[in-house]
Amino acid sequence: MKAIRRTIALFFVLGLTAVAQMSPVGKEQAASGTMMPHPSHANGAALTYAELKNTAAELERARQATAKYQDVHAAETDGYQMVGGDMPGMGIHYVLTMEPNGFDIEKPPILLYVKNSALQGGYSLAGVGYFWNAPEGPDGQPLNPPFPKSLALWHRHENICVLPHLENPHGLSENQCREQGGHFIAKTQWLVHAWIWKDNPTGIFSPENPALR
Repeated sequence: MKAIRRTIALFFVLGLTAVAQMSPVGKEQAASGTMMPHPSHANGAALTYAELKNTAAELERARQATAKYQDVHAAETDGYQMVGGDMPGMGIHYVLTMEPNGFDIEKPPILLYVKNSALQGGYSLAGVGYFWNAPEGPDGQPLNPPFPKSLALWHRHENICVLPHLENPHGLSENQCREQGGHFIAKTQWLVHAWIWKDNPTGIFSPENPALR
């Protein structure tokens, strides 16, 4: 419970900071003590307290469920496999499935690792990745995503080829991929990263984490 409260408090501070950063400072201020309207307040992130509280609680559930995967061998035992190499700012992806049937906060389909020679397995857990299968809304984001759009920016990848040995070469057509015995995905479901194990200076839901470079 204390951990959840701390996480909620952190999100609350981050939310206020985001609003402050998004609100331009007016050139003119009221000279008297009269309360004046501040139109810039309307430019803040559209985030309710309930959404903030729920997101913090959900991410705490994700941390508790993935704590065992700080040991990469535990992830491999549960079926996660390394796909592709070490990508700057995104680390190493250990993937359970590229096409999940649904959303489960406690069972992320992707685990994000960073190399760490100090650990026995050679990697430390940095974050998790989730997919969301939904149509694209008018704002270019998925409809009804599990995380508030004011916090999480979802993206998709196209023309993904995963070869039998789990290499992830770029630039292959569907025919070229299949000729090599690979699995081709024309367009992935919506994807978001959540850096719940290694702080990200650009935001917990940012696609890339500069701290991994």
